[in-house]
Amino acid sequence: MSIPTDDNRELLSVVATMRAQPGKEQELRELLESLISPTRAEEACVTYALHQGAQDPAVFIFYENWASQAALDAHLGTPHLQAALRRSPELLDGDLANTPLHRIA
Repeated sequence: MSIPTDDNRELLSVVATMRAQPGKEQELRELLESLISPTRAEEACVTYALHQGAQDPAVFIFYENWASQAALDAHLGTPHLQAALRRSPELLDGDLANTPLHRIA
């Protein structure tokens, strides 16, 4: 199995974790899925993979790899992400947690 950081340890990995409000799982999923195509089209996006909890379908996680912190910062300012962030309070149960990571092994 290979992942992008096998070849490039300089990539910035991000795990974005969120929980849907009860009854809002499908709406949140659709909103998150709408981000995939435009985000993957961003030049410095290496990986943008959406996951849903196998045992808890209210949990959603993006696993991302970016060319740099500057690339992630640019992504955070894109119109498609900003629109989703404006809508997210009505769908999220709690806060969105973004965890930037550097691969060590």
